[in-house]
Amino acid sequence: MNVSLSLYLHFPYCWSKCHYCAFNSVRYDKPQSLRFLSALKMEIARYGGRPEVRGRRLISLYMGGGTPSIFTADQVLEVLDCGRRHFHFADDIEITMEANPGTVDREKLTALRKGGINRLSIGVQSFQDDELAWLGRAHNSRVARKAYGRAREAGFENVNLDFMYSLPDQRLEDWNRTLDEAIGLGPEHLSAYALTIEEGTRFGADYDHGLLMLPDEERQIRFDEWTRAKLAGAGYLRYEVSNYARPVYACRHNLGYWSQQEYLGLGPGAHSYVGGRRFSKMEDIDAYIRDIEKGGEAIEESESIGPDLAFREALIFGLRKTEGICFDEIRNRYPRTDSGRLQQTFEQWSLDELIVLNPPRVRLSSKGLCLWDRIAEEITAVF
Repeated sequence: MNVSLSLYLHFPYCWSKCHYCAFNSVRYDKPQSLRFLSALKMEIARYGGRPEVRGRRLISLYMGGGTPSIFTADQVLEVLDCGRRHFHFADDIEITMEANPGTVDREKLTALRKGGINRLSIGVQSFQDDELAWLGRAHNSRVARKAYGRAREAGFENVNLDFMYSLPDQRLEDWNRTLDEAIGLGPEHLSAYALTIEEGTRFGADYDHGLLMLPDEERQIRFDEWTRAKLAGAGYLRYEVSNYARPVYACRHNLGYWSQQEYLGLGPGAHSYVGGRRFSKMEDIDAYIRDIEKGGEAIEESESIGPDLAFREALIFGLRKTEGICFDEIRNRYPRTDSGRLQQTFEQWSLDELIVLNPPRVRLSSKGLCLWDRIAEEITAVF
């Protein structure tokens, strides 16, 4: 058994829903949120004693949402302490909490840092107020700057800032101003996500009614390559499709996802990959709470990962990383794979300038990283 494990905890509440957001989140409801916290701690205690988890070293813990920082520091730390009691934390465990700028002050952040959270991920998205309003964010650029400053004052030495680019009317100079300000602040890590349209969101409805158009592929590639070059010049190395970090500050938790390491997800809608099985929790918060309170597992979907699916995921997730994959290692791990067809696919992508072949390694080019979604679809169709 793999002795290391990562843990994801989902906090499903926000003050309001952003226009692009398809994550499992609802408007904050205090009575329900208290029952949720109680259920989450029950679930943590229950899973900590399971044979597939017991004794394994927890190398990362990620609190995402939603907005975990909508809760008080005491509430968050009670959940974290519950994790400590029931899981074996590695000495150098990475503990990340997502935070929205308008939900943190110096006192809360100081308590969270002293309580053991050692990595903060702040959802800034933009330093341009008109873009923030268009995205439906609840903060402005002034509040975002203050949140970052307070994080530093609280003692956080590992901070990520999240951004969104390739917006419909965004000019390259607008995005460049946001990047300049982000670089000037000096976070250890930056995430830059090209806007995507998801079903069930306000933007999704606008797109379906012809009210919203995304930039074309050529423009998106231009923005993507500008971002990579700009951040590389400032000392941020791209290690994954959407993530950049100073040396040694790559996010351990997210790298685990792309490296097919096992992770346990608890909370409404959370996903897990443990023991060759992938499963997800009930998204409906009330249903999740009721099932946990009754002693259940609140599992909504579950599937075993056979060799064919494992092979596809090794390709899809491995190619998200800028280091790519080792072709020989993939072929040896999945001997039944049609390696001839795989080689042919790689050669075609090389002609299309989507990948770089440097035997035995294969990695996506800068253009290929930008078009990773398309490549993932092709892998699924071919294999």
